[in-house]
Amino acid sequence: MRVLKWSMVMCTLLLTGCWSSVEINDRAFITAMYVDKAANGEMELTLSFPLTNRLVSSSVGGAGISGNPYAQFSSIGKTISEAAHNMQINLPRQLSWGHTRIIVVSEEMAKEGIGDILEFVVREPKLNINNAVLIAPGKAKDIESLVAAMEQFPSEIVRRFTQEEVTLYTTPKDFLETENGDMIVGLLTKKKKKMLSEKGKKVLFVGTDGMALFHNYKMVGKLSTKEGRGALWLRNSIGTVGTAVTIQSPTDKKEISLLVLQAKTKIRPSKKEPFTFEVFVTAEDDISESYSNIDLSNAKNIYQLERLAEKEIKDGINDAIKASKEMKADVFQFGAYLSWYKPKIWKKVKEDWPTVYHDKVKINIHVDLHIKRPGSENNPIWIKEINS
Repeated sequence: MRVLKWSMVMCTLLLTGCWSSVEINDRAFITAMYVDKAANGEMELTLSFPLTNRLVSSSVGGAGISGNPYAQFSSIGKTISEAAHNMQINLPRQLSWGHTRIIVVSEEMAKEGIGDILEFVVREPKLNINNAVLIAPGKAKDIESLVAAMEQFPSEIVRRFTQEEVTLYTTPKDFLETENGDMIVGLLTKKKKKMLSEKGKKVLFVGTDGMALFHNYKMVGKLSTKEGRGALWLRNSIGTVGTAVTIQSPTDKKEISLLVLQAKTKIRPSKKEPFTFEVFVTAEDDISESYSNIDLSNAKNIYQLERLAEKEIKDGINDAIKASKEMKADVFQFGAYLSWYKPKIWKKVKEDWPTVYHDKVKINIHVDLHIKRPGSENNPIWIKEINS
């Protein structure tokens, strides 16, 4: 027993701390990274930090310090590393990248290319390559000025757009897995809007709208809202909040809305034609709203609605593919599917794939949609009132 105790004491004496560790109180935890274009070919890096001394309110024993519980700092450099270093020398704490969750790049910067940004992300060991990447109009850093009405930090609101799959969840890893930097990224919107939570004042409101198309790591175009919905189907990204499909009733052309709750998309190259791909979409829906007089208890009517909804989804997917082909940007990675299933053919066309994608690729879309629940009412309640 004495030998065991003595061994434990010796082991304890030999334990040492990590020589490169930094105390928590000496760290500045980065939650979001914004990159804008600056003058003379340089870039502006803006980082968002929580202010730990303001995170505890007076109601739970804090000092009651007023002001936002977060701050942002900006710095300019020829590279991200240089900008971060220029920022570091003016901060009392050491930059800590481990809590970064989102990277927002301005459209202007994205059009010049995000290769340098990805280079930094890959080489910084504490930066997660699964961070969400989004594109913003105007200055990316202005996103941090939005009113965080439902979250503690503005960056958390933007991050949730991707977590809930309201827009695409694209990461640096997604870019790195491509052959030529072709990718699709969610677009943010910015506008001034009166908000009740701010006593009716006009404040910055940030939302999502459409997608940005990338070719060779440069933004080359955009998808509209409808095309963007088609992109969500192709990327298998119909999220936890679902998506709405609105169609016109075959009886009176009135609108009926379906809420898609479950969806799955598979892409496979055709067995017979080398540059033809089959896209299979399956979905289950609820009827969430109907302004039509159509009888939803009739199975034939439900069948008609299912076919109309399938066409709506198919049209959106076709629009998204058409837009990407026009830009010669294989953002949906059909080339990757070809390389997996037909490596010999891929080897022959790999170097000229953007042109092949534009000129020769054909996509066949198959949608299988079923309305699971028509709702508790077979007809709109206003029809019941008229007939009663």
